[in-house]
Amino acid sequence: MKPKRRHYLYLAVAVAMSFPAIAAAQQASAKTPRIGVLAWWPCNMAGYLAGSGEFGSFISGLGELGYKLNETVSFECRSAGKHNNGLPAAATELVQLPVDVIVTMSHPAGQAAHEATNTIPIVSIVSGNPVATGFVHSLAKPGGNFTGISYYASELAAKRLELLMEAMPELATVGVLANPVVSHLNFERDTKDAANRLGIAVSIQHVGEPEELDAAVERMDAAGAQALFVLPDMMLADQSSRIATLAIGHRLPTMAWGSWYVADGCLMAYSADYGKMQHRLAFYVDRILKGTKPGELPIEQPTKFNLSVNLKTAKALGIELPQTLLLMADEVVE
Repeated sequence: MKPKRRHYLYLAVAVAMSFPAIAAAQQASAKTPRIGVLAWWPCNMAGYLAGSGEFGSFISGLGELGYKLNETVSFECRSAGKHNNGLPAAATELVQLPVDVIVTMSHPAGQAAHEATNTIPIVSIVSGNPVATGFVHSLAKPGGNFTGISYYASELAAKRLELLMEAMPELATVGVLANPVVSHLNFERDTKDAANRLGIAVSIQHVGEPEELDAAVERMDAAGAQALFVLPDMMLADQSSRIATLAIGHRLPTMAWGSWYVADGCLMAYSADYGKMQHRLAFYVDRILKGTKPGELPIEQPTKFNLSVNLKTAKALGIELPQTLLLMADEVVE
């Protein structure tokens, strides 16, 4: 996912001093814990060390806990190349090295790691229900080798639709972008159930590849959709700017699940703070490296969700957002 950029002076200095060390990471002492990062986007250790990219906030968190590259910890990164079907092979590579712990930032990546090993500790952010998907026995007592943070809640779909209805009181039909690769999760079902309770019709359009987006938005527009609703998925997250352009072109106000969608031009998003969740994973890795079993670390869930709105997009769509909605917003892009 697209984490917020964070810059820490001491990390910037560390980057400048450690480029040769990055290339020599595999030569680190056998006594140095080795963290495997299972990336969806291409690996970018220099960016991560500077506090940006998919793992930037996580590595910043480790730095705050006193970890130093090739002194107290080393990293191995394997990437899926921006394709979910690349995750199993990347996870298997990390397991075969081996590494001491695997860190991932998405449900599909966590699933690939979980399927690749039942012994190496896995720390992940997950968007689906980790109990229902068999990752853990319970949130309080995960058991096994998996732990981390879950931001799944069945009521999130309803909340997002309610906020969209507040912006558009006459909303009757919403178009939904969904990736069939993650159709085994509950996102589509939760959205259909919530829409039914709210009296809204849905036009679900499956998009498995970026080049399918144009046709999907055209289909939902032809089906009478008055707004666009984006379900959680890494590929769709990577296409946030394209989705914003298409939505504005078709005059479809958009509700998404990450604040970067709003920064890229979508109308609204309602989500937990991904940067904070990624940063929090450092706590889990620290505890595991100090001897705590992952199954003994309860899976946390965010308690605060933020509403982001883009006033420039609202103006382009000819929508005047109600003051009640603007007062609720935690972030307003003007």
